[in-house]
Amino acid sequence: NIHTFRVFKRQIGGGGIDGAFHTHGDAVKYYLEGNGKEIIDDQEVEVSPGDLAFIPANIWHGTENTGDEPMVFIAFHQIPGTHLPVPASWQYHADDLTEHESIDSRIATMANEDPAAMDSAALYSWRQHLLHELGVLDDEFNVRRKAKNYLVPRNEVPWETPADKQTTTLIAPELGFDIHTLQLSVRVVPPGHSDDTFHSHGEAVHYFLSGQGHQIVRDESIAVETGDLVFVPSGTPHGIRNSTDGPLRVLVAEQLPGTYLQRPVIISDSE
Repeated sequence: NIHTFRVFKRQIGGGGIDGAFHTHGDAVKYYLEGNGKEIIDDQEVEVSPGDLAFIPANIWHGTENTGDEPMVFIAFHQIPGTHLPVPASWQYHADDLTEHESIDSRIATMANEDPAAMDSAALYSWRQHLLHELGVLDDEFNVRRKAKNYLVPRNEVPWETPADKQTTTLIAPELGFDIHTLQLSVRVVPPGHSDDTFHSHGEAVHYFLSGQGHQIVRDESIAVETGDLVFVPSGTPHGIRNSTDGPLRVLVAEQLPGTYLQRPVIISDSE
């Protein structure tokens, strides 16, 4: 029951090319075996096992195996036919705010406000002020996207992390990747750790890089080990339990927070 991206494994033979050059939506590849390069527009990005490469939406690209051995990768790929969720930000010009209460002051006092008690004008005004603040952040995200980063080399993917900071973001807009649909992170779950509080968000797929444990999805406990993939549906409480003596490492592909599920509307003849 997934709507945002699909996940597949592909192998390219020695000296081979992954079909003709093509375009599609956002995609991220995690390389398992072999060496090669991603040709992205006019850039050539060398890749090897443990690297991650981002392929921006609507950019001509192809994959080439530059070695003699098979090149194998896992791809997290925006579902064909869906749309890039590009935000339309709302902002006031700075000069228009000089005679009004500051945005920071408004947000600070919001904790004392009850939306249910607001009249229509007040509710609208509060929402527009918050949208302005989000618009400022959207602008900064777009500035950082212009860095056009494509690669996270293996030596930048942490294999060990502190127990109180298990997750490291790898590919996201704020890190200079022009991505709109999903983000990638790695989580290192220490031995004996069990999530006390479950959480939920958009759609996610967990690829288990090493170790053994259990992925809890709502009321179901799923035994996992190296090489497994688990899908976590949108809005579903979930967590991880590692009852072994070694760390459990997980590559997490997650729908970008704030985006929407893109469900097709199908009208049948009976309706």
